[in-house]
Amino acid sequence: MADRHNILFEAARLHFEEGLKQDDVARRLKVSRPTAARYLAMAKEMGYVQVRVLDPKGHAYLHDLEILLTERFPTLREAVLTSSRPESVQPGNILARRAVTDELAERAANRVDQLLTTRRRSDVPVVAVARGEMIDNVVRRVRPSRPLPELEVLPLLGYLRSRDYPYDANRLAQELARIYSGNYEWIPAPAVMTPEEAQVVRHMPLVAAPLRKLHEDATIVITSISCPFLTGADGRPELREQTLLQSGRVEARSIIAMVEREQVVGEICGWYYNRERIVNLPGVTVLGLDPERQRALAADPERSVIGVAGGDPDRFEAVDAAVRLGLINVLVTDYLTAHRLLERAGK
Repeated sequence: MADRHNILFEAARLHFEEGLKQDDVARRLKVSRPTAARYLAMAKEMGYVQVRVLDPKGHAYLHDLEILLTERFPTLREAVLTSSRPESVQPGNILARRAVTDELAERAANRVDQLLTTRRRSDVPVVAVARGEMIDNVVRRVRPSRPLPELEVLPLLGYLRSRDYPYDANRLAQELARIYSGNYEWIPAPAVMTPEEAQVVRHMPLVAAPLRKLHEDATIVITSISCPFLTGADGRPELREQTLLQSGRVEARSIIAMVEREQVVGEICGWYYNRERIVNLPGVTVLGLDPERQRALAADPERSVIGVAGGDPDRFEAVDAAVRLGLINVLVTDYLTAHRLLERAGK
């Protein structure tokens, strides 16, 4: 099912965004012309394509919102906004929400390419990528302006259960490096372990080298912003699939107890935070970029820590806290989330 959705989105993007004719779409997708035409028809029927009359002031309006966000939040160096669809705020509206997240991924991918290809030639770019479906979406949408053989790409954390997990940070790092004809390094160890295990593993040469480069040399960090719970179609909260759960090393009840006890609102690659500080689950270590180091990178004007989230009201508190705590310095979100951020800030 996911593969079918992806190919319908790609067919629609090639035809309606890049302007390719149906014959060219068919060649790019390696299918017959009638099949390409059927994909485009299905994309329209399933709501992936919408015909809208755009207000010429729309883009200027978004630009004004981007400026307001950076003025109101000193920790935020840059905001990149998309025109979210109002129906995306309804719980259970998966297709509308997917359309919004695809827009976010497209904008994030374009910004990553701009940062990489407009840097000083003497700088060696080191990119760190998180795990998850959103970051996979971003990586798949990157269209490199030029090859970057000097590029180095690292994962933000080790692997979960198996390195065959499709949204594993190691795999996404490898794919982004391939797109730019660059280089990558894996963190060849589980992402989640006990503090005692981490103490041993961190000193293994194959693990120590990428961890050291991750903490010292990363110039661009790309991560999604998540939250512990989502609202189901029935309006009830459900525990999200998240790093600690997917590791198989932490039980759901332990996460729920911590979230309730510490009033946790957000999660990034296995570590949590509330509106005031970063929160750690006792007895658990995430092998990857330390959250305090991520905050230090975000405070550096020469580095970009990009947080991508939107089209999901459940994540608003997580986005708001991530901005206020200085965990990111570039926010890619939709204009509805931007409005809420400014309203809460009193602007």
